[in-house]
Amino acid sequence: MYIHIPTVITALIMGYGLLALQMSIGGRVQEAPELTIWNGGNWVFLAAFLLLATRAYIPLWISAIGGNALICLALALYSHAIYQFLHGHGAPRALWILLVLECVGIALLFSLPLNQRTSFYSFMDISMLLPGIWQIARYGWFRERSLRIVALALAGGGLALGFRGINAWLVPSDYTDLMQSSLGQALTFMGAFIAMLGSGFGFILAALERSVKHHHTLATIDGLTGCINRSAADALLSNALLRAQRGGESVSLVMMDLDHFKNVNDRFGHRTGDEVLRRFAQVARTRLRASDVLARMGGEEFALILPATDVMGAVHVAESVRAAIEALAISDLGAGIVYVTLSAGAACAPSGSTLTGDQLYQLADAALYRAKAAGRNRVEVAAALDPDD
Repeated sequence: MYIHIPTVITALIMGYGLLALQMSIGGRVQEAPELTIWNGGNWVFLAAFLLLATRAYIPLWISAIGGNALICLALALYSHAIYQFLHGHGAPRALWILLVLECVGIALLFSLPLNQRTSFYSFMDISMLLPGIWQIARYGWFRERSLRIVALALAGGGLALGFRGINAWLVPSDYTDLMQSSLGQALTFMGAFIAMLGSGFGFILAALERSVKHHHTLATIDGLTGCINRSAADALLSNALLRAQRGGESVSLVMMDLDHFKNVNDRFGHRTGDEVLRRFAQVARTRLRASDVLARMGGEEFALILPATDVMGAVHVAESVRAAIEALAISDLGAGIVYVTLSAGAACAPSGSTLTGDQLYQLADAALYRAKAAGRNRVEVAAALDPDD
């Protein structure tokens, strides 16, 4: 296989340079530390290939030792970025100790024939790739799908390096000069080029994929309690009603409000108030089925969307939540124990009903106000749907 190696190295330099430049000016790097780290690896790789490519103009030992040490550093930075992306912290100290030992080894092995040190250097590079590949395989394979591209591309680069290491040892005549055209050289540099494209762009896609998920969560989930928010609840209730109409089932809605919650904030402070809301949400979820949904409608007002549930079933669930909250003792973060109660109003769209989500909400809300007017800490049924009517 004849491939002009200087041309391939030039392509690698241009590729890493363009990728690093695009990531630097694209704006995303400043928003994600893992992208900053990865892009640092791109710049280091660019410097490494420049050192290797200019060995005709600088001392050979600088080109060989400096270039290979920088390649190990770049690969370590890629693994470091993967750790940051998956775990929120950088690579463990063991990776950096290994990097230092390999840099020392690169210098000590410089006196060996080119084919032998090429073999050793190749397997050193693989050892820098393996931590990142292993982390994706173990912790990231089923998260952002783009990470699979990163792992597969890095693994492909590792296979090319492995072939290079074995081939250099067995066929020394193909490794008398870095720029020599041979099968081993060609596969190595082409593998590096593919790995650069696949892993670099794959990592950018993984970061964008996570960003999209994060913004979707911000748009639909209440950050304090983990409940869905009002807009998401409205859409979910409308969809539940449409499905129920097609399937001939009932859908119930329970509106709930923590009694005298303003007094909790005024007496104990907003931090304690926030803790009350969090604990309420935690306890309420334990009383729900997997198909039931808890939503925060605003402030201390919550809603339960209960598919395939008639009005009596809704009352049963609401009473279960009410009793659990009444028995709940919540620490006020230092000054004592806070007890709260809740009032609730239940409404149901029975089988065959054409009630809209807004109409069902109005019925449940009216029942909630009846519960408050009747003394609080109780559950009322929507007047128009009261089974005694």
